[in-house]
Amino acid sequence: MDSPTDKSAVPKTPSKGWLNLLKWIVLPLAFSFLAYKLLTFNQYHDLIVQWKQLSLSQFWWLGAVFLLLPINLLLEATKWKQLVSKIQLLQLTDALRGVFVGITTGFLTPNRVGELVGRVMFLNQEHRKAGITLTLLNSLTQNIIMVLCGVPACALFVNSYKGGIIINASLYLWLLAAGLVLLGMIYFLLPRFSRMLNRSRYSEKVKAFTDCLSLYSKQDLMQIMLISLGRYVVFCTQFFFMLRFLGVDLSMEQALISIPTSYLFVTFTPSFAFSDVAVRSSYAVLVIGVFSGQVVSIALAGACIWLVNFVIPLLVGLVVLAKQKK
Repeated sequence: MDSPTDKSAVPKTPSKGWLNLLKWIVLPLAFSFLAYKLLTFNQYHDLIVQWKQLSLSQFWWLGAVFLLLPINLLLEATKWKQLVSKIQLLQLTDALRGVFVGITTGFLTPNRVGELVGRVMFLNQEHRKAGITLTLLNSLTQNIIMVLCGVPACALFVNSYKGGIIINASLYLWLLAAGLVLLGMIYFLLPRFSRMLNRSRYSEKVKAFTDCLSLYSKQDLMQIMLISLGRYVVFCTQFFFMLRFLGVDLSMEQALISIPTSYLFVTFTPSFAFSDVAVRSSYAVLVIGVFSGQVVSIALAGACIWLVNFVIPLLVGLVVLAKQKK
């Protein structure tokens, strides 16, 4: 494994083939996707009506949502920078560019797995296989936090509204909790698994992908997990602020139950980024609607938080990708 302190610390220009693929396929599709979503968005009337009813004081909530957006993105870039620091030193700006382009390249794939293409684009060629593994590890940490915070909230939600929940809700929660324990064990044992693979007969086939995992200590993995937790708190807070901006009357206790539950359902529902807004709005109405009858405002909040946290970074990613030199 190359030392991260060598010349590989300076990112090289991505290959011409990669840039052609991304610029001539991803860019047109992304622009087409945005145009389609804006033209077929069927809540403009509700949004205009809601907008006219807002008081000036409510716009402080919207301002807070936008102020938290760069914090959300910087936390993700910091996490990515720290993850890849074992194989290659990145400037925070390069890590941030990788995050933006990753959002752009991930919109066509289920649960945004294509994000890894944009992430590894800013790594040197010899580190891109390891970068694929680290991108998956990055997603794993965020999903573990989603489950860790979402399962207790979901249990409280089920307890507060048993009538509308599926019959096997308790079994579902037990399975999720067991999955969390399993994921946690796998996560912290990844360095050991990597070292075991290096001693196996398959080591040469997988070494380029898995060798990087042996470089992490439990403390390193815990730091990554804490950054994921910080980012989770930020985007849950953004959602709460968006709900308050649109006039949804939700207490802090109800928010602590319903928002993590909604994100838990979204995380484990297979979807494409271009259908993500409908999934988020549907779960927001299903879960948060238990505590508030303001269904239109709740659905709008789910759509608007998607616009802020996904569409804005997607647009920035398109600009970054378009400006990337061959």
